[in-house]
Amino acid sequence: MDQYEVATLKKGLLILEALREGQPMTLTEIMRTFQLNKSTTFRLLHTLENAGYIEKEDRAYRVTDKLGRTPAASSPRLDWLAVPPLNQLAQEVGETLYVGVLHDLHVVTTQVVEGTHTMRIHSQVGDSSYAHLSAFGKVILAHLGEEQREEILSRLTLHKNTENTFSDMHMLREHLKVIRRQGYAVDDEETEVGLRCIAAPIYYDDAVIAAVALAGPAARLTKKKDRALSKRLLECSAQISRKL
Repeated sequence: MDQYEVATLKKGLLILEALREGQPMTLTEIMRTFQLNKSTTFRLLHTLENAGYIEKEDRAYRVTDKLGRTPAASSPRLDWLAVPPLNQLAQEVGETLYVGVLHDLHVVTTQVVEGTHTMRIHSQVGDSSYAHLSAFGKVILAHLGEEQREEILSRLTLHKNTENTFSDMHMLREHLKVIRRQGYAVDDEETEVGLRCIAAPIYYDDAVIAAVALAGPAARLTKKKDRALSKRLLECSAQISRKL
């Protein structure tokens, strides 16, 4: 097994793929197929069922519509395949890494890998903010098709969290053009004072479906580090995109 793979996550992913591609399976059938013990199989299925990715009908499990047909933004395939690259980068730079997806006018965190610094940014799956506030949201907006991006911007109210938050739509549009050219986005204390974040897009079939971000205290994640960290983050996002 690859040194960066997470064994339990991989088992869950394999179960999901088997259920999506085949017929519903009972707990016993899944145990036999993947050579797992009953306790491990039950915990994996219980977790996936609670998260809404599978459901039990009579004695058999099957995938729900939440999983979808492709590795779309809400797919656990994206969240789980992202873990090894995120973990590797978090170990290298010490900062917390995230995966986020666009949900209407908000960006929602779907995966978190903690950094190694004692003082670090703490977030959790399910956290959300308006798309214009974060590097997450800005990098996804910048890489959407023009029609889709403009539809979202036409409905977006530019809520202002800090003095650095974009509050002028014309300036935001120009900023998104810069992000699209350079390939990454920076949240320079726009969501919260004292917090900086860098984000890069994740693609599936040449379409942006999510973003990966690195966040930390502004005192440590200084502007001087943006170029080097953005390069590593773009490598990480490209690796996740290739896995998809």
